[in-house]
Amino acid sequence: METRTKNSLMLYIILGILFIISIIVNDFIGIAGVHPDILLIVLFFLAFRERPFIVLIAAFVLGFLQDIFLPGSIQYWGLTPLFKTLIIYGLLKLRPFFNNLKGVGFFAVLFGMIFLYFMFYDLLYYSGYIKPFIVLYRFALPETVYTFIVLLIVHCIFPLKNKEKSLL
Repeated sequence: METRTKNSLMLYIILGILFIISIIVNDFIGIAGVHPDILLIVLFFLAFRERPFIVLIAAFVLGFLQDIFLPGSIQYWGLTPLFKTLIIYGLLKLRPFFNNLKGVGFFAVLFGMIFLYFMFYDLLYYSGYIKPFIVLYRFALPETVYTFIVLLIVHCIFPLKNKEKSLL
């Protein structure tokens, strides 16, 4: 039990550092105007390690903090917490399905969930300004790939699934 507590503490320290990185150096980690959503990665890790109620509250709070601290239009405040909470809720409902997936299938479903988040978020955020097809290939797909690559890098250090015990 003591080892699990130390691993959990180290995971939360790393996730806290990722949160600070995403808020402070968001402009510096962007490539061609595309930024990874590190807070979404934090929420994915929490979804596999914490109770559902805590993760849903964290999704809303982190989404709201992202709306406050990261640049964006004030008329879209609430869009980030809404979609973060919805995608994490879907992930929590599909957690029994995720526990049975292994390898490429697991990561393909994660990629699909990240893509759904960015697709709906970007389509609503840029609606009326840019055509939907351009939003998909200029914003949603690159943001999905960038976020997924960061997720894979963090997954190499701390696996998403907890091998010791399932929370179900």
